[in-house]
Amino acid sequence: MVEEQRARDAAEGHEIAINLEGKISRKVVKQTVMTVVYGVTWVGGRLQIAKQLRGSIPDDQLWDCSAYVVGEVFRALRQSFAKARGIQDWLSASARKVSLAQRPMEWVTPLGLPVVQPYHKMYQKSVSTQLQGLNMRVAWNPSYPPDTRKQKNAMPPNFVHSLDSTHMMLTALHAHRAGISFVAVHDSYWTHACFVNTMNRICREQFVTLHNEPILSDLAQFLEHKFGDLTYRDNSLEKRKRIQKCKFRDPFPTIGGLKFR
Repeated sequence: MVEEQRARDAAEGHEIAINLEGKISRKVVKQTVMTVVYGVTWVGGRLQIAKQLRGSIPDDQLWDCSAYVVGEVFRALRQSFAKARGIQDWLSASARKVSLAQRPMEWVTPLGLPVVQPYHKMYQKSVSTQLQGLNMRVAWNPSYPPDTRKQKNAMPPNFVHSLDSTHMMLTALHAHRAGISFVAVHDSYWTHACFVNTMNRICREQFVTLHNEPILSDLAQFLEHKFGDLTYRDNSLEKRKRIQKCKFRDPFPTIGGLKFR
């Protein structure tokens, strides 16, 4: 889709699109596409693409070309995966509201394990001596206000990771009940060769069980119960509307009807 749009732009005389003729490959966009679900920003995506393009185009064109490509990647993803992007935006917006209400974002996994995002603002402290003055960054402290930018950007990937870890723990528990060995390294699941088929079955069964749960509805209910009485100040709104109540179902992301079996 990115290359198709580039070709259309080039046909209309777009200089950057013309300069990118033959330069956009799967390798150029792969990292950005794969890390979008983990919250990669426009800036981070541009740097990823610039790294892939470096050497194939002149350095003085690198910034403009990478900015063009990352914009087209994000546009194509939003067009192709509108509902997934809608969920990601809702997760980020929810974390932003909670953070602006001066609370760190938190939730509970489907296994009942609490998660709290430990991103708080850091402060500089000036220390004067007879020789010189020093500015030191003070490490974060839970008593400091939340870092809204980090809270917002980290919510989608952290929530996905919490679901992945839930699936891993469910697989481990049911493997133990089945009497087979189980080892996990990150997202790689291992067992003895004679138990692979059993582990594969358990892995798939627990994935289906987990993702047939109303995960987002449960999250919204938790957030309403935990933070629904809080208010936050949104300076992006006109003055008379800046004080807002934390609401997590308005709007609520559209969820597809796919059922796992």
